[in-house]
Amino acid sequence: MLKDTTREAILQVRDQARRQGTSAFFTLHREQSHLMRIGNNSVSLNTSEDLTRLDVEVLDGRREGAYTVMGDIDRADTVRQALDVAVEKARVSVPKDYEPIEPVVQADIEESAQYDEQLEQLDPAVKARAFARIVAEAGASHNYSGSWSSGSTEIYVTGTAADREAWHLGTDQQFTCVLKHPQHKWELVSNQTGWRADQVSADAAVAGFTSLLPVYEQDGFQVEPGDYTVVFGAHAIAELLEMALWAGFTGRGYEEKMGWTSANDIGDRILSPAVTVTDDPTDELTFRFGFDGAGMRRTPFPLVDQGKLAGIMYDLSTAAKYGKPPTPHHGAASLAMQTGDGPADPLEAVRDMGRVLYIPALHYMNLPNRSKGIVTASSRFSAVLVEDGRIARPIFSSRVTDTFQKIFGNVALLAPERESVNLSNTYGRRMPDAASVPAYMVSTEVAITDCAESF
Repeated sequence: MLKDTTREAILQVRDQARRQGTSAFFTLHREQSHLMRIGNNSVSLNTSEDLTRLDVEVLDGRREGAYTVMGDIDRADTVRQALDVAVEKARVSVPKDYEPIEPVVQADIEESAQYDEQLEQLDPAVKARAFARIVAEAGASHNYSGSWSSGSTEIYVTGTAADREAWHLGTDQQFTCVLKHPQHKWELVSNQTGWRADQVSADAAVAGFTSLLPVYEQDGFQVEPGDYTVVFGAHAIAELLEMALWAGFTGRGYEEKMGWTSANDIGDRILSPAVTVTDDPTDELTFRFGFDGAGMRRTPFPLVDQGKLAGIMYDLSTAAKYGKPPTPHHGAASLAMQTGDGPADPLEAVRDMGRVLYIPALHYMNLPNRSKGIVTASSRFSAVLVEDGRIARPIFSSRVTDTFQKIFGNVALLAPERESVNLSNTYGRRMPDAASVPAYMVSTEVAITDCAESF
């Protein structure tokens, strides 16, 4: 929880800066993080962090300066020193070729609806026992690796442009466990997430593994290059959607004609009418943030409306450079994709579709051509061949290389239920990011360009 001494120190310096005519914006970021990794069926890393950062940004005409100080903030002198450095860095910086927009906290916000103290304080022994149980019950003859990150994130922002303050406190976790056959090298994966401690369980991982183990004991199937009907699982959908968003819906890429949507206007058809995507910070399956990193209030923001381009995201800098109204996108979006009317069981959904590939997740995703929206990735984990609605055999690692327009344009069915998929980057400061997507999506004529001869 934000300490009174910290808040008072920041507000004191904020008010002093305003009186002196300095434009400044303050962001306090505090995280309590724990990460456990396993490898070769045992714990290989068990580490915790309790970090506080104060970012101070100063705007001086067309010049900008920023400085970050780490450690607890209990005295105004600490904040003042950080401000002085940011002021000096702004003074000597190269001026922009446009007029920057001053960040403004648009509303007083206090939010902690997705905070669970039990998850914040989760004992590492609980994680170790869960991994041990998975190994024991899914089969100790296999090789297991994975990670489990959990913790809390506290963010507080205020600035000289307004007396308003915004504060967020939330918890999140990301669980991944991979089961690998020691000789045949095929891999199964269990991914789980949530903001409460009870949303990750060993039972779910064991059930997922044991349901697929009999299938993977069969010989693998090598997919011939060609176009296939593919059932994408929730993780694959979320990963594709995140990449499509970055490659086609950011203001800079759109304005500089680098994005795959750059040739389109708002209202143009770009995807299947079955596809509606919103940046929705009110969706319970995302990690909800009521404001962005520049203090703008976040509300549902349409991106794709029944297949039509509905919105482009402009952070403050991009909006200033191209003369566009800024949108609340200084930071990650809360992707929410609308569900459909397909049956709950994906196997039932493709019962009359003959030979189908089921790809629950994608690996090593990249963009061979951003302007054309060409994406490539491999299946790797838990992928299977489905024939007449029944799982037939596992498939060798197969490469999908196609356009977003085809993958999300040839949508035959969408699941009626949604899942939460954690998209957080665990290599920087803790900033929870999750997408809310249908449990599956059936797409036709998806190009498989290559398939390995083994797993």
